[in-house]
Amino acid sequence: MKKLLLTIIIGTVFSACIKEGAQKEFDPKFVVEGIIENGAVPVVKVMHNIPTNYVIDEEQLEALIVRWATVKVSGGGDEEVLTLTRNDKVFPYLFYVGNSLKGKAGQKYKLEVKYNNDVLLSETEIPLYKPAIKGVSYEWLDPEKAQPVVNIDNANPEANYLLFTKLQTQHEFYATTPRGIKAIDQAGKQFTVSLMRTRSIQDTMNSSRYYEKGDEIAIKVSNVSATSYSLWSAVSQQGLALSFLNYSDDFSGNIEGNGVGVWYGANSSVYKLIID
Repeated sequence: MKKLLLTIIIGTVFSACIKEGAQKEFDPKFVVEGIIENGAVPVVKVMHNIPTNYVIDEEQLEALIVRWATVKVSGGGDEEVLTLTRNDKVFPYLFYVGNSLKGKAGQKYKLEVKYNNDVLLSETEIPLYKPAIKGVSYEWLDPEKAQPVVNIDNANPEANYLLFTKLQTQHEFYATTPRGIKAIDQAGKQFTVSLMRTRSIQDTMNSSRYYEKGDEIAIKVSNVSATSYSLWSAVSQQGLALSFLNYSDDFSGNIEGNGVGVWYGANSSVYKLIID
């Protein structure tokens, strides 16, 4: 399984390479991907970046994960040092999770990551507006390919939407519209979006971009700040998966210090769908 996973990861790295006119000298940095949602504990992933076309073996793969950092989140008078957690069904296998501190809409949250002499800082906010999902459905593209459709109440013109899906058997949501959708760009009081399936690197059994009969799907619509929306738009334009970030001067995110990545807040709604 690990050898197969390694092959997929290397393929992901190569496909995410930035096209640059000249190869630049590799600049070692930390890669941070963190989220705090309304009503949920923060989750933060910390890794090392890798140079373009760098070939890694199984031991090096896990060595990319930063496991001895002190990760702290604070906001609204609360503060918590996150706990290192392991889950072999996602990557990175080790990440930092909160326990008592939960996000609140309208609140700003600071992130601090300390590792030896390096200190990484960031700040984000959770929007007040929670997206309203009017309904979900699906359409058959052929007898074996179904595509979910979500109908969103476009009540707040300042909303910035990111959309995600996951199978019931998956442990994480995966972006289905990485660049997102701005409410102000949608005409009318409602709009619908057809959702492609995003494949996890560990989803080795099915490479289809569609769903099939019997699939149980969770659809998540998140509202993020204008700043966070811009960050994820920049990520999608480069075709980057943060957990396998190749060296590039074209993207830094909102991480201060010797790091790149995204720390963002979200106010989300989730709806369940069964393909039958």
